[in-house]
Amino acid sequence: TEVAGSQISASKEQRRRSAVMRAGLEVFAEKGFHLASMDDIAERAGVSKPILYQHFSSKNELYLGILDERVDAIVQQVRSAIESASTNKSRLEAAIGCYFTLVDDADLGYRLIFESDFTMNHDVRARVEDVVSQVSRIVGAEVSKQTGMSLGEANILAGGLSGMAQAAAWRWLRLGRPISMELAISQTLDLAWNGLASIQSKEGSPEAEVLHLEDRIS
Repeated sequence: TEVAGSQISASKEQRRRSAVMRAGLEVFAEKGFHLASMDDIAERAGVSKPILYQHFSSKNELYLGILDERVDAIVQQVRSAIESASTNKSRLEAAIGCYFTLVDDADLGYRLIFESDFTMNHDVRARVEDVVSQVSRIVGAEVSKQTGMSLGEANILAGGLSGMAQAAAWRWLRLGRPISMELAISQTLDLAWNGLASIQSKEGSPEAEVLHLEDRIS
């Protein structure tokens, strides 16, 4: 029928679009934005250039489309990890684990977002800042909720925690994964957890003991 034919056509176009975006992710991650060409991407995706341009009018548009998709995936991954954890320490561990999983993931999303040669572009820079901001807000809201800190204080702290986790994960990858991911996450968690406990203790807040005894924060 006409409806069935339309659905098949739409499904085919979606598969092509997904193939183009996957190919674009791989080529951009391998060559960088400036050296990558639409010819490279079309060949990798197994489509003609006219088909490629039906989906994306320019290399810039394709890059931003891929970036938007990866940013959304990262934010959702962090949110789901934190929401599925049952204690403050396990929430922090889940958030840190997301960064290590991200840099170790074969989909190359981390490289595209944080190591691109195109980050000076205004639109790209805005998206990179957006993912950092969204992740920090998610972590900050949870820190504020669980510790009694003001949201402003918690957001600043969350930004530091996120930056530390990102830096530790990146360093672990660049050193050639010298220890297991599990151990690297555990060590980063210990550093972050002890730091949080120290901050709470210095403030002398009623919640100080919360960060010292995990069995009281489930």
